[in-house]
Amino acid sequence: MMKRFLIAVLSIVLFATLLAWVSYTPSVQREPNVYYFGFLETSFFVVIYAGPVYFLAGIPLSVLIDKLIGKTKSNSRWTRYFVGLGLYSSIGAFVGFIFPILLTENIDWRGIISYSLYGCIAANFYYHVLLLVSKINEKYLIFN
Repeated sequence: MMKRFLIAVLSIVLFATLLAWVSYTPSVQREPNVYYFGFLETSFFVVIYAGPVYFLAGIPLSVLIDKLIGKTKSNSRWTRYFVGLGLYSSIGAFVGFIFPILLTENIDWRGIISYSLYGCIAANFYYHVLLLVSKINEKYLIFN
C-alpha cells in the first residue's frame, strides 16, 4: 500500500506540473489589468483538487484494475499493458465524468467532457508511474 501511496504522490506532482504548464500564459501574451495565475498557483490548485481524487478514488480503483489485469488469460506483456491502458483510461474518464456531477448542480456537458479527459490523463499518469516504479522495484527491490 505504501507503493501505491508513493505512486499517487508522484502522479499528482506530474499531473499538476503538466496542467500548470499547459495553462500558463507568458507575460508577453497577457492582457493588461487581468489577473493570471502563475505556474505555482495553478500547480497548487491542481494538487488541492486532484490530490483527494487520487487518494480516495485512484488508489482503491487501482487495486481493482490490477486484479482485473491479473485475470487476463494472455501471458503477453503487451496484451496486459493494453488491457491496463484501456481499463485505467476508461475508469479515469468515468471518475472525471462523475466529479463535476457531484460538485455542481447544473450540468455543463463541455465541462464534463473536459473533466473526463483530465481524468483519463490523470489515470494514465498513475498507470505509467506504476509501471515505472514496478520496473525499478524489480531491479532494485525497493518495495517488498
